Amino acid sequence: MMKSDLIMELVKRNNGILTMKILEENNIHRQYLKALVDNGELIKISRGIYVTPDKDVSEYYIMGEQFKNAIFSHNTALYLYDLTDRTPFVLDMTFPSNIRPSNDMLSPHYINKERLNIGLITKELDDGTKIRVYNMERTICDIIRDRNKIDSQIFNTALKEYMKRSDKNLNLLYEYAKEFKILKILRMYLEVLA
Repeated sequence: MMKSDLIMELVKRNNGILTMKILEENNIHRQYLKALVDNGELIKISRGIYVTPDKDVSEYYIMGEQFKNAIFSHNTALYLYDLTDRTPFVLDMTFPSNIRPSNDMLSPHYINKERLNIGLITKELDDGTKIRVYNMERTICDIIRDRNKIDSQIFNTALKEYMKRSDKNLNLLYEYAKEFKILKILRMYLEVLA
């Protein structure tokens, strides 16, 4: 099999997307990728990410690939869970506290490494790509922790919508609230909603 055919087979297996990591894992030199880009068979959409011309890739996937050590959170996670109807203008991502990203499309949040992965899940998007995002319970805890920095309408709507959900996990929410030392505040908000 020719290298270009192998690359296109890898692209097909990966939902129309090719990353440099996939090339490296398969010991394929970048020169073969360059030829496919030059021929228009693949398009570079971001550093290290290539797609077929007919593939529409979400900005969530692209940002997730650019910032692999970060996790979608806050307003962006609320939007992904339909807990708000406001499309985020910038994407909220939580980073380990020792990393300071620079990107105009990004609203960074920071937390220590020990708490970074609490509530982390992988979510599949409509285009078949997967991203790292906090679960609903961690997201609710995050917005309560940062309640003074979040629009009050978004905050109130998110809490109300969460409480209506049949897939909510109040036990997990309380567990996270204890971990983040916001249990008393969480109870106060939930009593108002009850």
